[in-house]
Amino acid sequence: IRGNVETRIAKLDSGEFDGIVLAEAGLRRLGWQDRITEVLSIELMLPAVGQGALGIETRASDTETQTAVAVCNDPETHAAVLAERALLATLRGGCLAPVGAWGRMTDNVLTLDAVVLDKDGTQRLHDSQCSVANPSLDQARQLGVAVAEKLLADGARALIYL
Repeated sequence: IRGNVETRIAKLDSGEFDGIVLAEAGLRRLGWQDRITEVLSIELMLPAVGQGALGIETRASDTETQTAVAVCNDPETHAAVLAERALLATLRGGCLAPVGAWGRMTDNVLTLDAVVLDKDGTQRLHDSQCSVANPSLDQARQLGVAVAEKLLADGARALIYL
């Protein structure tokens, strides 16, 4: 569904759709928590790659700004998002690819769960792998590649490009 949250809700209210899935945080931010009828659990539906993470972009030569924003970096989130993005890049999927991923650090070990579905959700491939303890950013990327390679070996490319 194209459009901002208000446009999407209007399409729902007009009867164009029976239901829609929106970000809970976005609805709460707008004060529309009363419109939330169900919250999907992580077990039911993995989020999109990088979902919920914020990035700050700076000019490559602007070390002053880079130093100032470095305090905003969360190393665990950084590693998780790098793993998720490496997964998607290795799968050669874009923003419309039916791919979900959830990277998270627990007890200094990065876990990456990923799913690839066909367009109607009837076929599903899943993999989950863990990193070594205290992974470097390169090891986080390698984890994403490893999960993607397993999914590709299981037939993910055919599902993504149906």
